Amino acid sequence: MTDEWITLKESFVTQNLASHLLYEVNRSQQTDTVVAPWLEDGADLLPENLSEVEHHPQEGDIFHGRFKYRILSRLGKGGFGSVYLAECLDASPLGRRTKLDVPPPQVAIKVLGPTRNERAKSFLKRELAALLAIQAPQIPILYDWSLESESAFSVVEYFPSGSLADAWPLIGRFDEQQTWRLVSDLLSALSAAHRASILHLDVKPSNVLLDGDGGFVLTDFGVSHASRMSRGLLTQGRIAVGLGTHGYRAPEQDNCEIQSFDLRTDLWGVGATAWGLYTGIDLTKRREALRKARDGNVYGLQRLSDVRINCPPPLEEVIMGLLHIDPSQRPGGASEVLGQIRTVARGFGLDSHTVASARRESIAPGEIQNLIDSLVDPLWASICRTPGFERYFVRFEEGETLSSAGPSAHQTFLLLKGAVSIEREGEQRDIERREGTLMGAVSALTGAPRRVQMRAVEGPVWVCIFNEAELEQLVTCNSSVAVRMIRSMAQRLIESPDRHGV
Repeated sequence: MTDEWITLKESFVTQNLASHLLYEVNRSQQTDTVVAPWLEDGADLLPENLSEVEHHPQEGDIFHGRFKYRILSRLGKGGFGSVYLAECLDASPLGRRTKLDVPPPQVAIKVLGPTRNERAKSFLKRELAALLAIQAPQIPILYDWSLESESAFSVVEYFPSGSLADAWPLIGRFDEQQTWRLVSDLLSALSAAHRASILHLDVKPSNVLLDGDGGFVLTDFGVSHASRMSRGLLTQGRIAVGLGTHGYRAPEQDNCEIQSFDLRTDLWGVGATAWGLYTGIDLTKRREALRKARDGNVYGLQRLSDVRINCPPPLEEVIMGLLHIDPSQRPGGASEVLGQIRTVARGFGLDSHTVASARRESIAPGEIQNLIDSLVDPLWASICRTPGFERYFVRFEEGETLSSAGPSAHQTFLLLKGAVSIEREGEQRDIERREGTLMGAVSALTGAPRRVQMRAVEGPVWVCIFNEAELEQLVTCNSSVAVRMIRSMAQRLIESPDRHGV
């Protein structure tokens, strides 16, 4: 394993966080033009017409990276270049995943074409490193790459069954169990990607591969987005907007509302893909199926039960929840929806509204203003006065439960006033009273089951409640909050190990 390979993998988090912070700061300032951090000056990052410069390997050609590969046949061509089936001449007989990720006998090689432009090469390195940062069975393994040979290429896991779009005419529309499996696998892939601060922005059947064992793999991360920059992104001045694919892209993508792009944008793609497979309707060919908010619609597609009468209510509720036209009405992240699916699997019903959404409308603006005026910390007082922030405020009466232990707890609580009892298995482990404490961030950001219960004690408790997407936006738009949260988590792990499940 080369030093470059290790360095790319270890440095990705720092690079991506910096880019993500720059993007969010620009977004939070609500400027008319937002500079995409990966575009910088917006100039010739990649060739205008990749096909004009693409090198076409022939059967028998040898490619050299960390390992050697022999081209067997061409599998297809896309915006990023061409994909070939290849034989790894240094293959491991151990199968898909080995200790050192040595490629199996057959792999897929994406040939991107020459990269004489140093800025383009640097960008491709960052995107390749992004794939290394995502570790999930539902995402193809990146085994190898080379940017130094005649043609830049990457070596990824090969799935002989092809894409869902290819198989759709043969398998027809999905039944309930197939649809649950599709949704679960896509959400698992996105959960891993989102933890690495990567948005896919183009979830659709042609980007979903069949794993040969009844499961699904989400592909087209990183490299393909980078290589088709001029085709997959719309440039308006210095604004880069992820277009996605018509029929499967979220309304905010359709309307070029870049300020609304976050984790919930990808959730729409999952919902649209599942909706299409369950109904048998390919949304790229049936544009009339799409619905607009201007016509008074809440969902971007018909309810599933209007198309398939016998659709189980839990399946409809989960999928339609992903298809809210207003992104703020969608779940806060993939982990939250996976928690809902686990609830269904255990035989319980779904509560389609969080505690916060059920209470937010009942708080008088005057109460919120009085609370903000009473805050001691100027940072939180300033943030709480941000226009639109009032929707996060919730008040709990003494004895009420803020959050229970379990896999479905995916909200983070910002304590503003009052005392919260931290309990585990019925025993009180701690009491939190500090203004500005973020509680529950670990499970919200990682999707890990919450192991403690939080309950209001000693009178009313005022908090702000954030889902995963809202918390990410809060942290990336306010660097001081991010630093405080990291320090608080570290201190909590040292002083109160029993609260690690918070």
